[in-house]
Amino acid sequence: MKKARLTAALGLILLLGGCKTAGGGFDPQENMIYVSEGRSLSTATVEACSPETYSEDELRAFVEQAVSDYNEEKTGQAKAINEDGQEKLPVAVSSCEIEDGQAVMILDYASSEDLVNFATEAGIPIGDLTVTDVSEAAGTDLALKKADSGEKVSVEAVAAGKGTMVQTDGATVIQTEGKILYATDGAEMADSRTVRLPEGGGTVIFE
Repeated sequence: MKKARLTAALGLILLLGGCKTAGGGFDPQENMIYVSEGRSLSTATVEACSPETYSEDELRAFVEQAVSDYNEEKTGQAKAINEDGQEKLPVAVSSCEIEDGQAVMILDYASSEDLVNFATEAGIPIGDLTVTDVSEAAGTDLALKKADSGEKVSVEAVAAGKGTMVQTDGATVIQTEGKILYATDGAEMADSRTVRLPEGGGTVIFE
């Protein structure tokens, strides 16, 4: 794979933003990562553009080629679109459109490892990102609070419950498919499913 080509594509399609709806309830209003109940992830970006810059067909072809190259390298499948009844590709193009002077692109990932690997291969540092069961919080020194009240909560109480835990080591905005129950102390709740994590990253737990 030509690293420069993938890097250029990622400059458009990774890290994140937009105002476009993807599958599974992802409706980003700003830069964010979406995590589903099944622990797959999506990202979206919006890039200002004009018809003189590139056409929608040209943009989609470019993005699909970059994703196809990556998938071929990792799995031997030179594909960019997930197909019904088939195993999910590491990275797949969900949406790529130009509308009202903006290029809007949404990518789906089979796992958090795929998202991180895709960025790492392009030389774009996004930090670590893990998605695990909430029970794995046990024994850690996380400082967590209830998302609805801001009340501090013990890790033991959190780990004894059910849910999915998302952790990053960089500042980002995360939207979840289910309601957020707990978040790192210092995180800012935008709504019941969207949270802004501070510099240094943090933890989100959702049902």
